[in-house]
Amino acid sequence: MDNETAGTRLPDMVDIPRNIRRRREQLGMTRAQVCARAGLPPKWLVELESGDAPLPRAALGGLAVALKTSVTALVSGVFDPPKAGTPDARSLITMSEKECYARLATHEIGRLAGSLDGTPWVLPVNYLLDGKEIVFATRPDSPLAHVRGTTAFEVDDVDRYARLGWSVLVIGVVEAVTDPVEIARLAEAGDRAWPARRDELWLRIRPGRVTGRRLRPRPARR
Repeated sequence: MDNETAGTRLPDMVDIPRNIRRRREQLGMTRAQVCARAGLPPKWLVELESGDAPLPRAALGGLAVALKTSVTALVSGVFDPPKAGTPDARSLITMSEKECYARLATHEIGRLAGSLDGTPWVLPVNYLLDGKEIVFATRPDSPLAHVRGTTAFEVDDVDRYARLGWSVLVIGVVEAVTDPVEIARLAEAGDRAWPARRDELWLRIRPGRVTGRRLRPRPARR
């Protein structure tokens, strides 16, 4: 799976500052010029290129724009212009089910669709990926506690600075988890990620269809 969308794998934080400096020098730009374009403090860029400052994902996207390249190029260090005839495509790429699950495993928050008294709603849900099933806990008085049957569950990750992202949609059937052994196992796993209460209800989404798309990045340009 290519490291070209937000939230997949963390890039090599040793090589990226070197790539940023090399790209800046390739363009003949000063640190002040780059930071003015990216809206970042020059002192931070000095420390970053020296390997002494953290690099937030949002800042990486801003630097890519300022340096007239892409996040992918800053990560890889390949700044060659695209070959003649290469389309500057920003097309959406359909992901395989395997890639969709790999993306789901990197996140903990999704959105579940449902309805109550004839009124549709979409609510955020902190979830666990249990094999190929989505599990989550909720309060007995929450609208989520009443969801049963076929529903839609969506997870995405978007970096608006780099204009990259992906989205996964799960269509499946929601069922209550009633086995005490299963509840104890899920509660233990949930305690490691999110605070859980003893009176919470556990629900499981058994997927029927899992689809996803990701945005292809622009080829790097000089």
